[in-house]
Amino acid sequence: MKKDLAIIFGLFIVIAVIVVFGKGFSTANFFSQTASTQEAKPQNRKETLIRIKDLSVTAKIAANSKDRQKGLSKLESLPLDQGELFIFDKSDKYEIWMKDMNFAIDIIWIDQDKRIVDIATNIPPEPGKKDQELQRYQPKQEAKYILEINAGLASLHNLQVGDQLSFEI
Repeated sequence: MKKDLAIIFGLFIVIAVIVVFGKGFSTANFFSQTASTQEAKPQNRKETLIRIKDLSVTAKIAANSKDRQKGLSKLESLPLDQGELFIFDKSDKYEIWMKDMNFAIDIIWIDQDKRIVDIATNIPPEPGKKDQELQRYQPKQEAKYILEINAGLASLHNLQVGDQLSFEI
């Protein structure tokens, strides 16, 4: 009987210690911290997580001319939470075209401080056109980065010139 009371008292002490000193510590917190850590650092070094306001997009990085020229062309579609980030060595008014594209996109030009300098929304594909007939989209200001995302996301998330982005390259 004394042994049972000692076990019950010991469990009571353990529970009391957890309640008093364990504030804010739970398995739910552990899992959410683990998920956000993994989310913030994609395992594939050719991708980065981009955050703009309440929009989070995992973007494939296109840092060389071959990858930038290919872009999202020939893909049938793009998952809503994905995009492509074009990275340039210096700021300029880089053009985008819709060569071999199969779906509409929003194009976001970003300066060296990771702020939006221009946005072109709902840019449709131009199937069957020759290269010289394709429309070119150019920003009003120089940019160092270009983000391509699914059409409509910029409007849905109320993205505007001047908005700050967060990403690591």
